[in-house]
Amino acid sequence: MTETFPTEELLSMMKKISLELSAQLELKLKTEDMSGVQVYFLAYILRHHKEGSCLTELCREVGVSKPTLSVLVKKLREKGYLCFQENPGDIRRKKILPTARLLDEGDEFLQKVSQMETEIYSIFSQKEKESLGCLEQKLLSWLTRLEQEESQNRQEVLLP
Repeated sequence: MTETFPTEELLSMMKKISLELSAQLELKLKTEDMSGVQVYFLAYILRHHKEGSCLTELCREVGVSKPTLSVLVKKLREKGYLCFQENPGDIRRKKILPTARLLDEGDEFLQKVSQMETEIYSIFSQKEKESLGCLEQKLLSWLTRLEQEESQNRQEVLLP
């Protein structure tokens, strides 16, 4: 059975979209002392985790590796926007929290992020946004399932 739709082109287009979105983050959100990615991550924290979250949960949610997110959090901690709260039951499991500085300056970040998001997605109707969201979720779920199966297969090979 031959494919009638060029899947290679779809994958290439998704990669290009990802790169262009990253460029837009830098163009629209970068400040004198912070990258656009840092600003966007702080807005994410304010929107979804004002009460804090652990690194593992944030990695899963934003789709980046622990080492990558650790570097980002470290930089934002050094700038006074994030802090850690120790977990008495498990010292390895620290909660990442917004600082008073982030809460004070957060409205400015959220406003810039909202403006950027509105501008980027202004080309879509509400129905198209909903359809795109459903398709993205479906693809992410499938990719996660494939990754879990591959990880399980690797573990089975390693077991005697």
